[in-house]
Amino acid sequence: MWIGGVISNVHSLGTKLLHAVNQFSSQPSSSSSTASESHQIETELKNLMDLLMRIKATLNDAEEREIRDESVKLWLKELKRVAYDAEDVLDEYNYEVLRAQVEARNAFLKGKLIQMPDGMLGQIQQIRTKFAEIAQHRIALQLSEEEAPRRRHSDLQIVPTSHMVIESNIIGRQREKEELINLLCSENHDGKIISVVTIVGAGGIGKTTLAQLVYNDKRIQQKFDKFGWVCVSEDFNVQKHTKEVIESITRKPCTLENLSALQHNISEGVRKKRIFLVLDDVSWNEKRNLWETFRVPFMQASMVKILVTTRNESVARIMQTIPTFNLDYMSEEQSLQLFQRYAFGEVIHIIDSNLVKIGKQILKKCGRLPLAVKSIACLIRHEPNEKSWREILESELWESDARCEIFQPLQISYARLPTYLKPCFLYCSMFPKDYRYDAKELVNLWISQGYVQNSISKDAKKDGLEYAKQLLHRSLFQGSLKSDNFQFTLHHMVHDLARSISGHGCCSTKGDIINLDFCEEFHHLYIGSSEKLLECPSPPPSKKFATLRTLFVNDYFWSGVARVIVSTQSIEKTHTWVLLC
Repeated sequence: MWIGGVISNVHSLGTKLLHAVNQFSSQPSSSSSTASESHQIETELKNLMDLLMRIKATLNDAEEREIRDESVKLWLKELKRVAYDAEDVLDEYNYEVLRAQVEARNAFLKGKLIQMPDGMLGQIQQIRTKFAEIAQHRIALQLSEEEAPRRRHSDLQIVPTSHMVIESNIIGRQREKEELINLLCSENHDGKIISVVTIVGAGGIGKTTLAQLVYNDKRIQQKFDKFGWVCVSEDFNVQKHTKEVIESITRKPCTLENLSALQHNISEGVRKKRIFLVLDDVSWNEKRNLWETFRVPFMQASMVKILVTTRNESVARIMQTIPTFNLDYMSEEQSLQLFQRYAFGEVIHIIDSNLVKIGKQILKKCGRLPLAVKSIACLIRHEPNEKSWREILESELWESDARCEIFQPLQISYARLPTYLKPCFLYCSMFPKDYRYDAKELVNLWISQGYVQNSISKDAKKDGLEYAKQLLHRSLFQGSLKSDNFQFTLHHMVHDLARSISGHGCCSTKGDIINLDFCEEFHHLYIGSSEKLLECPSPPPSKKFATLRTLFVNDYFWSGVARVIVSTQSIEKTHTWVLLC
């Protein structure tokens, strides 16, 4: 829940307002009451600025503790709410002051007195009081102040390397890949048209990577006529996922919404064809009738092979999988090889022996999970010295009550991010799983939110792209860096991490009605296309979306929910609107 950027923005707005107040109070025609009020506002703003700087000094400690300390997490949540309210108030007053300044010349020439905006003093006093209460709570939480700011990307010392390892350079899994390809390329001798093979394994063990290796193999490409890849991370929705299959196979948007029409489209498209379909990250474990309904249109094909990845073995039973492919952990030798490649590159022979020793101790904590090994290896590659490596080795997060073992190293990777990268990473959780991010598009969104340092400078886009590259190099983004306009995705477990930290602040809906119970907490909202989204029963209260900063609508029908949100007068402070039709 990174809010340093919001605090900085509040401080910046306060500074602008302070300068404007000084101009008001220096008017030759100012009355004594106006001058007195200006002086009071000036004093309140100065006190607010000092208070904000003291709070900001504790944020790094708070952000590192929020993952394991619920009290700190709640404190940050309240701080974020107050900071956004303050940002709105100060932004509005800056607008009013600016408008008054534009009118000032004519008014001054006519001898009129320019008044301060009504209620400014009271509002600023309320803001300062709220921040003062929060500042007191930070003392009770024993949050320590940082003496020096967290290092910027220009200060980082990266272990020397000749090149970054590309994503396709996978260690191990060759045997598993061959077994799967042989299984998928074999004919169905039992007379069944549809055959399902399921890869079962822990989160971060490499199920999706293995499925990608199989999907892209030339033998699979030659065996089948049509191919599809669909992420089924949320509850299984026959209509939604049928539509996604069509879009994946055809590589075109589908405007159909009715299930019967969607199934007819698939039936005609797969007739007498050989179909290969991957259903990635399937998590549901009940309602077999939904699966039977989903299968129906594929019966028109000559052969259908479906490769499923899941953490849940009951999924294989529901899908009547023959056989189930249980993916095991990497061997210790493979783990060490993967770790050394990403931590040291090809220069391990010149790395200090103490660092190598500490690195191997850290590796043992990663549980031979490829995602854990790679994320931690990429992390220590960016850490400057032995002290930092020991901090990682001894981190309390290794003992955190994470919901699965992969979360511990991912939490450490997030906690050790430079401060300026945290909001950029969390912002990505607004989008649904398997979303394909465009680097330049995402950077523009970051800039609009003030996440890129010096966002108003001409180098902001260049700096933003550097942020994206750093997240890619740290293995929090997945993709290949071929140009500045690169694309990438988030691993499902990394997306889960970002969503768990951002809470309800970032929300995406792609097939379900928005849960209005949490709308007051939404700061960034992504809306996908779905028939259900066209059904908004009644407009929500205007206050529901009062804190919305981003509204991203990727909807061919400009969904009813989106229209309702825009029709309310509560999103006038939204910084970014994106509509893709």
